[in-house]
Amino acid sequence: MDKLYILDSNWNVDNASDYEVIKTDPNVRYYDVYKEVLPQIGADIVLFMDNDMVVYREGVVAKTFELIASEQTRVVSIYDTIGEYKTDRLGGKNKFCPYWFATRKGLLMQYRNIEWGSHMPHSETLGLLTEAMLNNGEDPYEYEEDKSNCLFDGIQDGEKSKDLGYYHIRAGSTPSYLLATRKYGDRETYEKYIHGQPRNEYLRQLAWYWIMGGREFINKKLLEEMNVFYSDWLIYVEKFRKYYGLR
Repeated sequence: MDKLYILDSNWNVDNASDYEVIKTDPNVRYYDVYKEVLPQIGADIVLFMDNDMVVYREGVVAKTFELIASEQTRVVSIYDTIGEYKTDRLGGKNKFCPYWFATRKGLLMQYRNIEWGSHMPHSETLGLLTEAMLNNGEDPYEYEEDKSNCLFDGIQDGEKSKDLGYYHIRAGSTPSYLLATRKYGDRETYEKYIHGQPRNEYLRQLAWYWIMGGREFINKKLLEEMNVFYSDWLIYVEKFRKYYGLR
């Protein structure tokens, strides 16, 4: 039976019957947390996902597990290129991405002695693990990534996204951080962020937050502080939905 494990360092998520929460130390780097909790996972195949990875179509996760279960491959991942490490085994890219990386638990246990974190300038997170697995003959399967953008100022990458059914938001916790800082934290920190960071970027992240259920927290007052009219925001969100193929 499939099972969802939530690694919770500071969100205080409650356990439920259809998933398990594993409390982790917020001072431990997330890729080292993966190593620590791996022995506790009661499954043969594991898929790592970041908390800003959105899956909005049925079958996306299932395909990943089916590829490994059918023994077509033992590793499924999105690939990226960061660092000086070179390989022709990943189609011009050089590392697995921790926000979508799946393999058999037993296989991964053999690599807990490898550094999973950033080792620049060689490579970023999972770069050394990628190199080690490739050197041992693993033949991975690349899950395509969509990095297209639909921005508030009208800039977008083409008429529509790749519409893969999944998307890595990138810094997707920003809306939660902004809302919490605005209400409970240092107001000056919040003001400094919204006036010092690219507005297009945090409005893009807020659009995902809105669509995923955070609509009630994005009110007219908040948008006014970001110099956005509510009517213009609603137009943007609708355009955003159509661009990504979201219902």
